[in-house]
Amino acid sequence: MLTNVLRMFYEKNNVMATVKIVVLRHQQREDKTWNVKIRITHGRESAYMSTQYYVGKELISQKAGKFELKANNNPVYDAVTLDILKIRKEIVRLGHLIDSFTAKRLCSHMEEMLSGNNSKDIHFFSFAYEYFEEMTKAGRAIGVTHCTRIKKFQTFAGSSVDLFTDITSALLYKYEEYLKKNDFSIVSIIDYISVIHNVFSAAKLKYNDEDAGIIKIPNNPFVKYKYPKKPVNRKKALTREQIRNIMAFETKLKGVQIARDAFIISFLLCGINSADLYYIVENNGRVDYERRKTKDRRADNAFISIKIEPELLPYIDKYKDSERLFSFHQRNSSHAQFNRAVNEHLKVIGKALNIDDLTFYAARHSWATIARNDCGIPMEDIAICLNHKSRYNITDQYIKRDWGIVDATNRKVLDYLYNINQTE
Repeated sequence: MLTNVLRMFYEKNNVMATVKIVVLRHQQREDKTWNVKIRITHGRESAYMSTQYYVGKELISQKAGKFELKANNNPVYDAVTLDILKIRKEIVRLGHLIDSFTAKRLCSHMEEMLSGNNSKDIHFFSFAYEYFEEMTKAGRAIGVTHCTRIKKFQTFAGSSVDLFTDITSALLYKYEEYLKKNDFSIVSIIDYISVIHNVFSAAKLKYNDEDAGIIKIPNNPFVKYKYPKKPVNRKKALTREQIRNIMAFETKLKGVQIARDAFIISFLLCGINSADLYYIVENNGRVDYERRKTKDRRADNAFISIKIEPELLPYIDKYKDSERLFSFHQRNSSHAQFNRAVNEHLKVIGKALNIDDLTFYAARHSWATIARNDCGIPMEDIAICLNHKSRYNITDQYIKRDWGIVDATNRKVLDYLYNINQTE
């Protein structure tokens, strides 16, 4: 009765999707059985769903040249028919949204519907680790950092969190308090919770399809959760004198020596960040690289070319390497480890020189500040040297980058740094 009603609905409303039980003769298995399949035809395309049922020739009708599942007195036929009724109900529910589906995608949707897959079956941590692993394999080293931060959340949550639906705004506030009690800065807290937000966004993009009425992850704890306010940023730029003091700092500790040199190398290369410094190679007296932080978000792949100035040569000789410009990778297995080690040892230097909260990033900030305030370099040229995205997006498509601007700007900054006769 219900089948007839649905058939009448299709005919009346011209729903462009048909469903049928089929057995494909050419797909016989070694045990002489066939899998019973459900064929969905939509948009002049057909796709197939495998069922859990396998039948022998005793349940196959071959009358009049046909090869199909017997309908009478066949429990397999009855069971699959129930699934077909569910599929047809779902087609009716989708209505005009079905136009956005291909036959193959419609099959996938129906398989998930029949299996009961929804948000309750999507595991948060499993998805997160898989997502960040893919990110790392794609060359985005930030994936390693994100994995570390998710592990922290997993340690806090324990067995209370498994599924996306287990994560609420109340839980995020508890996690925030947990991080505060463990002496995490506000900036770090924001970074750690932002990773959870990142996972939610990626999962919703993968599993939800609002246009098709498919919502597998309905909850969003970040609607009610509000990030703590960032503190007012302290100026991290150092003076010329402070940079010189770092350059002249003497120590017998190998890790501190590397941190000191890496800081100065960064300054000599327009404030290059630690991830890029870790990987760069030489190209005919220049350093050519794509900024790892932003290359996937820019049409130019965040490419920049910087001339190797004479002041850099002693450091190149000191850290000679056959694969890269510097041998930092021989001591550190990843750029993330390199960054942590450098920042940890820079604290030793900062304490000795009375420089509060000395970090690797201060080299970049200091280079830019000196370029602007002490050397009078225009902001637009500084942006090019820092490899920032230009505000002239359309114009950039017509104008080839002149790396001579980078070279000239960097030379002025280095002249200022090394010319001890100049006044502060």
